[in-house]
Amino acid sequence: MRTVALWWTFMGAAAAALPSPSTRNAQRATRNSAGRRLIVVRDGPRNVGAFRREGRVLLINSAGPEALARAGVEAPDVEWVLVTHHHRSAAEGLADLAAAGAKVAVPEAERDLFERAEAFWGDDALYRVHGYNFHPSPRTLRESVPVARGLTDGEVIEWRGLRVRALATPGPTAGGMSYLVEIDGETSTFIGDLMSGPGKLWEFYSLQGRRPLPDGGLMMEYHGFGDRAEDVLRSLEGLLGEGPARLIPSHGDVIEEPLQAVDALRRNLEACLANYCSISAARWYFAGARPEWPADVAPLARRLRPLPKWVREPGNTTRAIVAETGAALLMDAWGDTPQRIQAGQQRGELGRVEGLWITHYHDDHVGAVNALRAAQGCPVIAHETMADILRRPDAYRMPCLEPEPIAVDRVTGDRESWEWRGARLTAYSFPGQTLLDAALLVEVGKERVLFVGDSLGPGGIDDYCLQNRNLLGPGLGHDACLALLEELGPDCLLVNPHVEGAFAFTAAEVQEMRETLAQRRELLAQLLAWEDPNYGLDPQWVRCDPYFQRARPGEAVEWTVHVRNYSSGSRTAAVRLRAPEGWESGADRTSLRIRPGGAGSMRFVARVPERMAPGRVVVGFTLRYGGRELGELAEGVVAVEG
Repeated sequence: MRTVALWWTFMGAAAAALPSPSTRNAQRATRNSAGRRLIVVRDGPRNVGAFRREGRVLLINSAGPEALARAGVEAPDVEWVLVTHHHRSAAEGLADLAAAGAKVAVPEAERDLFERAEAFWGDDALYRVHGYNFHPSPRTLRESVPVARGLTDGEVIEWRGLRVRALATPGPTAGGMSYLVEIDGETSTFIGDLMSGPGKLWEFYSLQGRRPLPDGGLMMEYHGFGDRAEDVLRSLEGLLGEGPARLIPSHGDVIEEPLQAVDALRRNLEACLANYCSISAARWYFAGARPEWPADVAPLARRLRPLPKWVREPGNTTRAIVAETGAALLMDAWGDTPQRIQAGQQRGELGRVEGLWITHYHDDHVGAVNALRAAQGCPVIAHETMADILRRPDAYRMPCLEPEPIAVDRVTGDRESWEWRGARLTAYSFPGQTLLDAALLVEVGKERVLFVGDSLGPGGIDDYCLQNRNLLGPGLGHDACLALLEELGPDCLLVNPHVEGAFAFTAAEVQEMRETLAQRRELLAQLLAWEDPNYGLDPQWVRCDPYFQRARPGEAVEWTVHVRNYSSGSRTAAVRLRAPEGWESGADRTSLRIRPGGAGSMRFVARVPERMAPGRVVVGFTLRYGGRELGELAEGVVAVEG
């Protein structure tokens, strides 16, 4: 039996997590591209399979033209492209290949996302507003491509003597497929983003899933941290049953020892999820939904405390501070809160509402803010971290987003204090449940209450939705929140409007949670194929502002792309705008150096064509970062109006 020749060709340098190849291997790949061999084209960290037969080429996933050219592949040579899943990273350059004559085969379960992409982008509820489920992902194609064939589980593609078998392998996407190719008795399996090298994942946020609840219902993906990990492992176990010689992921290193690699992934995932479960607030809200979350919450209920008499619970997610005069300062407003407040005033339980503090921007906390403000004539007060998302919600793509802008009358600085009717109030940044979160400390005499929004509960920390941008590290995310609790001490009561009454943690419990988070960062560093795990945890470390905007034909459209550097050293970020044909832009690419732990911003402008028909247009932004071409990591939506 002849040895299968597995050659590599690469484009660009790689970071430490993705070792660089030798120039020699890249050259050999190009020279040997005419035989029966499999070529793995490396486009930045992305892998694309290329098979050449009789002068034609079959690709598994697609790459940009420069990367293909390095492997001796030109667009007119490509006869078929088989795509593993609907993310743009698997379909780089796909539209150009299709335009040059290539036929495209995709998972039948995701076919609409390829040939009807515009329908996805036209439905705000799928990806932009009031979001509690995150699949399909807005990482999907920006424009439709024609599909020649939809593939189902077990289907075989026969091409010029090459046999490719498609297997359904749900994981980061529900309809993802893997492709098994046998050459000279050895099977190479293209697995999409099920793994990213031995024991590794490319990112974690796509694993939000829907877990069955004890009452027979389904948990929303918002609450399903890592719940697609089970799908990933089941899919990989099924592939191992096929006896592959190697697994080729869409991102990362080719896996030459599949059994050991999958076993390492299982261990890493189990360790991360056990760590998460041990201090999750979901233990209180979803008791019994996981084996690690006992149905009996009595041990957690010991943390409950009674409220001071000056804190009231009007209902929904609203809480009130009530002065001796009856005047009230409210926290958050949703649902029928305006009617509840008016009813309380009519009963004499509440007096004049003199202000409305917002803990965070989620729709179940701000959905009735505008109505309450209009009914009561009260000012809206918000911390500087979230004033912009309240005023310009269209500029963001975040979970549970309320699309109606909210006028903020007073913006507080961090740790700013003020007096209100005998109470001392202090505003704090509190990046717990979501990056754009705040807490309000209220002190009345010797009593102190910290209104924490949803960031903490009797079960622990509320970080079960990575789309909220839950960061890990000293002074980041919940570590910053817990540091504030240490500063305030265990006698400070905590109020979460989803929990009746108040609760508190001991100093030892706060320390344990901080230590658990520090360990989680180490565990995720082992799991994620990045130099810092926050790159694989934060889906918006590269983001477009505004995310959604309206424009008319002939108008100039502006975007700012923000890039956050989680690395320990400075990094150069080079961003390029991809706008549709006919959109005039000045400089469509720019770059800057970003300090460690910092962020950089780059501005782009393009003009809508004068004769543009009404409809939605999605522009993309590619990133070259630290020497790697990472592809299209951000997008912006423009509604062109007539």
